[in-house]
Amino acid sequence: MKIIKKILVSILILIVLTAFGGYIYFNQKFIPEKNYLTLENESGRIPIKWIGNDKNVLLLPIHFQKDSTTYYLQFDTGATYTEFYYNSIKDIKGISINNHRATATFYLGNTKVTSHLIKVSNIGKVHDKNDSVKIIGTLGADIIENRKTVINLKENCVVFNLSQCPAKFKNNLIDFEFKKRKIIIHADLEGNSEKFLYDSGTSAYELLTSKEIWESLKLPRSKVIIEKPQSRSNILTSYTAKSNRVITFKNKNVPLTEVTYVEGFTATQYMLMKFSGMTGMLGNKIFLNHTIYIDCAQEKIGIE
Repeated sequence: MKIIKKILVSILILIVLTAFGGYIYFNQKFIPEKNYLTLENESGRIPIKWIGNDKNVLLLPIHFQKDSTTYYLQFDTGATYTEFYYNSIKDIKGISINNHRATATFYLGNTKVTSHLIKVSNIGKVHDKNDSVKIIGTLGADIIENRKTVINLKENCVVFNLSQCPAKFKNNLIDFEFKKRKIIIHADLEGNSEKFLYDSGTSAYELLTSKEIWESLKLPRSKVIIEKPQSRSNILTSYTAKSNRVITFKNKNVPLTEVTYVEGFTATQYMLMKFSGMTGMLGNKIFLNHTIYIDCAQEKIGIE
């Protein structure tokens, strides 16, 4: 009997140590590197350009000095850092590349953005003069870190580097977590307090969640739409169904009309969700009739 008890205790200790080790590993793995972006001036209203009939991708225009061409970055708050795509920037005179890093100064509206260490990924399209939309990279959550930002999806514009909180939000702010450059919002769903990641790179979906939660939130007789979106080199399979629930952000009710789960995520992506305790990711689609104010320095957010 004593031997069995010792074995059970040993197994329990092993389980605890494994879980703790996993937590430490993923906690360290997702710590973003230093923010290398320097911003000057408030941007003013920057117009959003959408790609796709379902507003699949949120693009923002940028410009370089002595270059009349308009380039675009995908605005993705789910990405912890800004990056350029090598194949798309190698011929741009305003960017110099060394050891997979770029030195550049560009303009987001009236905001001057400077960095000597922008990451460069070996992806992207080689653009020619006939391309109407030249996408050259991703604008990550480092652009909003320690700053005030308005994402107005209702009027299709974004404002960066605000000097103060807009008046309409001052009495309508709630807490959020800007943890490892991820926007984590607490809200109520089905009477339970849940954690959601806001990811502006997930434009075409309202809520991405697990299959189990998807089953509980979808309408029983809803038609399921199956699609095969691509995430970098991964081909995913998404399953979207109608829903009629409400997500409550303190005093703001936002209808949830669709819910999606995805097959094909990497083990790392799955474990990130598991260890973070998040219910799912909120994409732009759920906020298309709303304006979001984000103050990352004070970790306050407002939804109108």
